[in-house]
Amino acid sequence: MKTIALILASVLCAGSPAMAETTPVATTVSQSASNHFLLGKEVVQAVRTEYTDGKYNDFLKEMDQDYKNAKKSNDLEGLIELRIETAKIKIHPEFTKTYRIIQDSKDKDLLRAASNLEETTFTKKVKSAAQSLAAIDDHMQALSYKVPGTGANSDENALIDIGLEYYYKAIHLDSLAANSSMKDRKEKHMALEMEKMSRMLEASKTFTDKKLKSSIEDAAVILDNRIAKSYDMGDLLALGKGKIKPSSTLEEKAATIVSNSQGDLAELHRHLLNSLDNEAKK
Repeated sequence: MKTIALILASVLCAGSPAMAETTPVATTVSQSASNHFLLGKEVVQAVRTEYTDGKYNDFLKEMDQDYKNAKKSNDLEGLIELRIETAKIKIHPEFTKTYRIIQDSKDKDLLRAASNLEETTFTKKVKSAAQSLAAIDDHMQALSYKVPGTGANSDENALIDIGLEYYYKAIHLDSLAANSSMKDRKEKHMALEMEKMSRMLEASKTFTDKKLKSSIEDAAVILDNRIAKSYDMGDLLALGKGKIKPSSTLEEKAATIVSNSQGDLAELHRHLLNSLDNEAKK
């Protein structure tokens, strides 16, 4: 439990591999004075067009083959164990409640900091990162932490299988990026998210669980907005972690707000991990 807990703490504090204020941002430490930020909405629109045009087809095929190889070699056991441990945190009532409080507070502080200022790319980015989006259905969200074969029916198991596949692919992409000079890692993460949703929509066409089918359709509608929000928050996280040097008062405020929020989340993770570890020892 302890080894897994340490790995889990690292994953949770850095963010899960996909797209919910999650993907670690590879940015130069000394980005200076005139920071050039791109808006998430514009980046996602460009990736969506490229994804539709097939630019990422070769990459996605490589990810498919890598996943099949890992599955064939029984290399997913550690990932499944990590997923089980992640679920203990993510679906814990205390985590769910406190996480929302921390995030809501952070978003309000960011919006307050950006209000009544001249509209710039960065003020738009702050507002995008702090925007309120329709929440993913709790039941569908819970399925993203389950492991193969544990669903209540075949519809749920289909989504669980897809979820695990793209969980692996996202982590695998980051491992490849860590050992190369990959410059389009974030865009490739977006392409994976887009393909994942496409797979879920396709699978849902035969679902008998109409509520679950509807939840997938609702999630698909807000997907690009959710990815854009995550992209913009990624830049704020880079500021908060010192990977980008603030060059304005708003950037300094945003860095402080996000850094404090990350500290609160890290403390929440540590608290729950310690509680679970103590329970396991009893």
